Amino acid sequence: MEIGYGVVPSRQGRGYASEATAALTSFALSLDGVHTVHANVERANPASARVLEKAGFTRYDSTDELFSYQRTVS
Repeated sequence: MEIGYGVVPSRQGRGYASEATAALTSFALSLDGVHTVHANVERANPASARVLEKAGFTRYDSTDELFSYQRTVS
């Protein structure tokens, strides 16, 4: 499963993305047949990478443009 998110500039930096990402990921991993959740982040967006790391994701790959993260069932 892959997730994505966006936050309008006027609401960034308030923890909404972190909270929503953690909740959505926990829910997804509780579903039958879902063992891993993936997300990609543009290298130019370190704040979004921090959101994923706070939600328990780890980086597993990268390209010139993207970092790839995943979180698996523990």
